Amino acid sequence: MKASLGSIVREARELFRHHGYDGASMQDLATKVGLKKASLYTRFPTKESLVPEVLTLTNDEVFAELPESDGLAAYAMALERIARALSDQTRCVGLHLAYGASGPDTPDAAVAVRGFFTGQRDRLAALIEPSVGGVRARELAGDAIARLEGATVWTVVEGDVEPMARALRLSLEEVASALRR
Repeated sequence: MKASLGSIVREARELFRHHGYDGASMQDLATKVGLKKASLYTRFPTKESLVPEVLTLTNDEVFAELPESDGLAAYAMALERIARALSDQTRCVGLHLAYGASGPDTPDAAVAVRGFFTGQRDRLAALIEPSVGGVRARELAGDAIARLEGATVWTVVEGDVEPMARALRLSLEEVASALRR
């Protein structure tokens, strides 16, 4: 069986999400996708080379097929996707990689992690920018991401998804309030 690049990246994301960068091994990934480790290395020469692909996949899923004519609806849908993924998975792959793969030994991964979060913020902000302006849109989007990521703590520690629901609701209410001004 020949593993597709997409399946390799999806499995790498799950390993990073559940074991962090340091805990995920190329051998584990090769086993999960049914390849020999040497074959995996021909596709991804280092574990670090998987990081940008994993993060791009994750953001592409968040921003896929959003309504084009309604920025607020698109913003809400993207935030709901982020919240659902964080609640369902109880882990943010971006944060796991931020803690484990953003040091001097993994410079490409550090750039990818920064790009993941700033890209997510900027793509969210672009959806509401026409209504609230660029600076305010970036603030609202950044605050929303921070709320949702923070709510993940309670999902993990207490199995409680209500803080995630409140974080989502507050983030959407904050945007609605900014639109009324």
